[in-house]
Amino acid sequence: MRFDSVNQTDHLGSVSIYNVRRAIELDSGSVITNLDKDEAGVQRVSREAIAEVEQKMAIVLSIKNEDLKVFEGVLGGIPHDCLMIVISNSSVEGVDIFKSERDIISRFCNTTKRRALIVHQKDEALAQAFLSAGYPDIIGDDNLIRDGKSEGMMIGIILAALMGKDYIGFIDTDNYLPGAVLEYVRHYATGFSLAKSPYAMVRILWHYKPKFTGEFYFKKWGRVSETSNRFLNALLSTKGQFETEIIKTANAGEHAMSLELAMRLTYGSGYAVETQELISIMEKFGGILPASDEQVTEKGVEIVQTETINPHLHAEKGDEHLLQEMLMPSLSVIYHSPLCEDSTRESIKEQLVGTGCLDEGEPVPQVRLISPPQNVNLPVFAETIEGEMARYSVPEKAVLNIAGVRKKKAKVAKKVVITDLDGTLLQSLTYSYTAALDAVRNLQGQEIPIVFCSAKTKQEQQVYREELGIEAPFIIENGGAIYIQKDYFRLPFSYDKASEDFLVIEFGMPYSELRHRLSLAMDAACRQIEENPKLGGISISSFGDMSKEDIAKETGLSLKMASFAKQREYSETLKIGGGQKAVEAVCQEIGNVGLLCIPGVKFYEVTGGNDKGKAVKVLLEIFKLNYGDITSYGIGDGADDLSLLASVDHPMLVQGADKRWQRLNVRNLKRVKGISTEGWSKAIEIAIGGI
Repeated sequence: MRFDSVNQTDHLGSVSIYNVRRAIELDSGSVITNLDKDEAGVQRVSREAIAEVEQKMAIVLSIKNEDLKVFEGVLGGIPHDCLMIVISNSSVEGVDIFKSERDIISRFCNTTKRRALIVHQKDEALAQAFLSAGYPDIIGDDNLIRDGKSEGMMIGIILAALMGKDYIGFIDTDNYLPGAVLEYVRHYATGFSLAKSPYAMVRILWHYKPKFTGEFYFKKWGRVSETSNRFLNALLSTKGQFETEIIKTANAGEHAMSLELAMRLTYGSGYAVETQELISIMEKFGGILPASDEQVTEKGVEIVQTETINPHLHAEKGDEHLLQEMLMPSLSVIYHSPLCEDSTRESIKEQLVGTGCLDEGEPVPQVRLISPPQNVNLPVFAETIEGEMARYSVPEKAVLNIAGVRKKKAKVAKKVVITDLDGTLLQSLTYSYTAALDAVRNLQGQEIPIVFCSAKTKQEQQVYREELGIEAPFIIENGGAIYIQKDYFRLPFSYDKASEDFLVIEFGMPYSELRHRLSLAMDAACRQIEENPKLGGISISSFGDMSKEDIAKETGLSLKMASFAKQREYSETLKIGGGQKAVEAVCQEIGNVGLLCIPGVKFYEVTGGNDKGKAVKVLLEIFKLNYGDITSYGIGDGADDLSLLASVDHPMLVQGADKRWQRLNVRNLKRVKGISTEGWSKAIEIAIGGI
């Protein structure tokens, strides 16, 4: 997307409020270096940057007895990579509208190969989960979740956190223009791409809000928004020496937040929610009241406002809805804020009396406030709601792929096995796991995760994972990255990127950068050898440059596996031929460009930042976060497994092809008799039986 540049920013303490950025172009293309630098006054965000944010975003769709055709159109406007979370408060008695909504989203997801969650706001199990998690703030006297827009938003925020999302966006389901819905989400993603703080909010100003009175009239402002904006700006103006009109999105129903910010705010019940979000940010981080969170104060909060190209066309609900359900609560939260001074309070009261919301002399009613969602005990909530996730998931058969809480994991996983592949689970020459199959099935029968930690690429490891039915996370290319299925853990964790099925935690240098540095090192090594004939000749070939046929010949791999071995992300495999001094010169130059050259039996592995041990430690911490106490078992066969074995509770070493154990200095190392699969199977017997 392309936006005009922000021309004004107001600051209140650690809060930055940006003036409205106007969308100029909905699609500004891919990352192309010579187009990335725009002229002054224009900001561009590429498709790739937008797509990266969308993969980390949940879109919450609140619905209550809306037109089902309109609802179906809204679904079609949500970008494919966003997780849809539908919070319905529609009728279930008589004509079961909720069932129809579920049928619509189920058909949509089956057709488009998407995944979603849909829950009813009055679901008893959902209310019980909030109560069990110590969060009664949204529970009514009937022990069910109260009616109200913000109460539904709280459900969406907690489910998004449970799904491990980084961002959450809100879209009303009465929008007649699916293209406008798509634009809203793209605005969210663009705003987060532009923001520098992890505590960010994006609020949308509609270009026009049409009304139909025999013909369309494109009105610039909504009545409630115009009034709420005026009083919020009046409040802000009293906090400095200059009058401001910076806020233009006080009642922005279409808005988004980073989860880090959303979890920290205090919300207003019902339709006060959007205005109260801004009030909460000002109260907590505006520097006038005592700071409530030093971490946020240090990083700052950014409020990004953007203006759409599409108009906002939705159903009209009448003046009574506007005044009593929207204007009254919106102005009430401003009125009752400790930031609001007497003159603004008097003006608000006059406005409410003038519009008929209040009688003369009647006090301004106070809106019920909802405490920050971070007060929810998320592990307890997850444990309580775990058995219901299949019922909330769409399509139901895909629950293991989306729920973040898997039915298989109802029992706590007390043990985790982390294993190398070549020379351990896989036979050294044939790459066969047949002799270890019984041991694999024994682990799976006891629900003990099997984590691969190998020099093999993602594609190579995927072959064995799929053949063996293994779902646990896996560590690729000697600790280059951890791949974790999106549905595997129930609690959120930090990750670096997301693909269609996996969340990825990266440690290694990207392959393109690694290859660039390696090229510089090879050039330097060749010059050194040419200048010093005593070093002898040298020959160097890499998997990246070799054909799959050549790799298959060198390794004994099949052509299919050889092609997968070429698909590297964080490492390169070299075959270096020549005298010892020449090889040492090559390794020295590789080190000079910040890379590590690891010798193997036939090949050298070149990495930049890869670390099996570090990856294992990080992954075990995520296991502990989800399952409590963990006992970890590590299985390896050589020196390249040293850091893996040093990072587990029970390290085990199998014999090499020469029936010897390599000399490794690892505390409590248990040497297991047996070469490759034979030794691996015996190690599993030890792990299952306990040490």
